Amino acid sequence: MSREQIVRDTAYAIWEAEGKPEGRDAQHWRLAEERVAASTGQPAKPVKGKVSSTANDKPKVSEPVKKAAIKPAPANKTATKAAASKSAAKAKS
Repeated sequence: MSREQIVRDTAYAIWEAEGKPEGRDAQHWRLAEERVAASTGQPAKPVKGKVSSTANDKPKVSEPVKKAAIKPAPANKTATKAAASKSAAKAKS
């Protein structure tokens, strides 16, 4: 079995052990590389970008995906005014 196949199988086992989360393939691959390197005494091969593969393909390295900026939801003015008036009414009591 090739080193690459061992890394692939190890990454798959890590993915399964973590509950099969989505979007962590590059992290699982890196961790598998480190584990295989530690067990064989060879340095881990660096992986740049996101790793994607299928059962019959070699892993493909693509550019890292940029995440969209998340904007906070606008404040609900009605709810804010209602809370303020409740606080004011309670303070007067």
